[in-house]
Amino acid sequence: MTERHRVDFLSGVRVLEFGDGVAGAAATSILWTLGAEVTAVVDASSPHRAARPRVPGGDGRRSLLSIGLDRGKQLEHVRDAGDLDELVGTGFDIVMVDRVLGARGALASLADAQSYVRFVDEHNRNAWLTISAFGLTGERADDVATELTVAAASGMLATVRDQTTGQPLKLAGQQSLLNSGQAGALAACHALDLASTEGPVHLDLSAVEATLATGPVLEVGSLLLNGGVFLGAKRYGAPASFYECRDGLVRISAMEDHQWQGVVAAMGSPAWAGRFSTVESRIDAADEVDAHVAEWARGRTKQEAESVLQAHGVPATAVYSPAEILGSPQLAHRSALEPLPVGDGREVQIVGLPFRVVDGGEDSAAHRRRRSLRGLRMLEASRVLAVPLAGAMLGALGVEVTKLEDLPRLDMYRRRGPYVDGEEGTERSAFFALMNHSKHCVAFDVDTDRDHLASLVRSVDVVIENLGRKRAVALGLAASVALSTNPDLLAISSTGFGQDGPHAEYRAYAYNLQASCALGYLTVNSDGQSAEIDIAWADLIAAYALATIIAAWAVGPAGNVGVGLDFAMADLVVAHFNDHLAAAGLDADAEASYERGNDLAPYALNDVYPTNDGWMALSVEDDEQLVMLAKVLGCEDGGFAAATRTRAGEGLATELRSAGIIAEQVVGAEALVESPQLASREFFVPVEHDEWGRRRLIGIPWRRYGGPPLPLRPPPRLVPREDKR
Repeated sequence: MTERHRVDFLSGVRVLEFGDGVAGAAATSILWTLGAEVTAVVDASSPHRAARPRVPGGDGRRSLLSIGLDRGKQLEHVRDAGDLDELVGTGFDIVMVDRVLGARGALASLADAQSYVRFVDEHNRNAWLTISAFGLTGERADDVATELTVAAASGMLATVRDQTTGQPLKLAGQQSLLNSGQAGALAACHALDLASTEGPVHLDLSAVEATLATGPVLEVGSLLLNGGVFLGAKRYGAPASFYECRDGLVRISAMEDHQWQGVVAAMGSPAWAGRFSTVESRIDAADEVDAHVAEWARGRTKQEAESVLQAHGVPATAVYSPAEILGSPQLAHRSALEPLPVGDGREVQIVGLPFRVVDGGEDSAAHRRRRSLRGLRMLEASRVLAVPLAGAMLGALGVEVTKLEDLPRLDMYRRRGPYVDGEEGTERSAFFALMNHSKHCVAFDVDTDRDHLASLVRSVDVVIENLGRKRAVALGLAASVALSTNPDLLAISSTGFGQDGPHAEYRAYAYNLQASCALGYLTVNSDGQSAEIDIAWADLIAAYALATIIAAWAVGPAGNVGVGLDFAMADLVVAHFNDHLAAAGLDADAEASYERGNDLAPYALNDVYPTNDGWMALSVEDDEQLVMLAKVLGCEDGGFAAATRTRAGEGLATELRSAGIIAEQVVGAEALVESPQLASREFFVPVEHDEWGRRRLIGIPWRRYGGPPLPLRPPPRLVPREDKR
């Protein structure tokens, strides 16, 4: 069933990757960890192969990101389209093509989308997935992008800002493209499933749409559903931020009253805290609450603050560096780190699979069977974001998803705003709608009807839960126990840090996971100052990862047996910074090689500049483009910021692209909702709800080439089981 850092869900699947970009390489790397055999056509000139951090010594151009993404693959060097024709013709189950940065190398003759599509039509024999910047249809089908400009066009870049200057900052590393790869792995499984019964299938994935779907989802969704102004984590009041300790920062997120009570107890129940017993009072006096909490934190180390707050049930974690993460007792307990050779006999440690196998059925040919996403039955016992969104996406792909709603313990998103049109009600939560479309629900008091719960488990193929270890075990839903009643089941338990180990009981929200798992430490401005990251990114990428695991188990052509998986969101987030972990393991002074702010090697210029109506991101690849940039801006002395400040962002970005320079206006949620490109691809998909009518939800970031978006169904109504007719 499994090696230590790999499972065989996709055993027998052969994948061909070409385009040699981060998104495609990330997608096929995920497929490899799930058991596929991957052949990758590499191009030494691909920009990510010279990214930082790098292996020290030698020519200094060996990117640790590319080494990590290449692991386990058979690497091929193809000279021209003729060689590519021959390789494609050798027979692969999935062909994955990365066109985000355009058609290069052997693909250079297929620069325009229509020529490329004709090539696909001639060569596709099974499942084909194309990842491009904006998708293969719409007015921007031929446009290309970099990490920075994908982030700008998707709204991701607008979510994080330099707290001193207000300049938008990209998330550390190449997260927009890695996120697109995470979506690409799920899309590849979908393509494989469709091709198994329908013949050749070509799916078209937009990196901008995938990054939006793993970025400003809550803000965009609130606008689509007229839920009012989105306030991020601070909508639940203070404390919801970073606080300085003696040796660093701690992130505290007290979103519910009982968590605030835990903060108060951890601080020794000071008299001033009595005035802030309600969420409303902590919103109205957030600055005062923050000042008191900051004073308390300054007297402690970050680990002391983390430990005492977690002991009182508060989601709070220290901000850790990659070097500190390598020494994590939780990762060590989970054996989450795996060796990665980097040449010259040297080896580093990175995080492999974000889950462990904790239970397995009998693995033999007689017990293995292939399933399909279409008609797969799944029971989802979930709350808030990551697991519900995984279920919603799978529902859109054809899985029959039933959400278990425990009446005395309703999902926080079911019972809290923002509400559609600002009207309160259990059927009107905007965030519940975003995370729970395309599924059914069964609602009852789980504790008083255990027999019905057990019958549900026996009737499905997959059970996934994020209820917490004790509760899930007691209900028979945890991955470690669910197979005892249904040995053919895929059972997944999703938690912040894993089901056991020193941090197993830690409370975790996305904001805290991001702080403790390198994102908070590495996302800084050019001077190294930390940025506030008010986006539930960890939850969103976890949703895609969970859905991909389930899809791979279902569509593997060799079939799969029942298995229980312990999924840790922290492991997944850390894995997005494996290149930085590797650098820290190679060199105690590795931080000197990290990117800062919007820097991205090997681009000669990669930054965000002010315009008269906002900001513009641009990436310059060589000196020739730099000369052209100066010519367009009319500033031969390199005073780019002064020149861009007088121009409107959209018009300037269009002019620069016409001159061969990759540029995008930095857009926020409002512009995304009105985007002509997203509208042309119908990315926001309408659903019809019997209480709030026809509204649009955020769609799936891929579709069949030339076809409509995948349809979504409205979120389920809360109907107690005894009241159903």
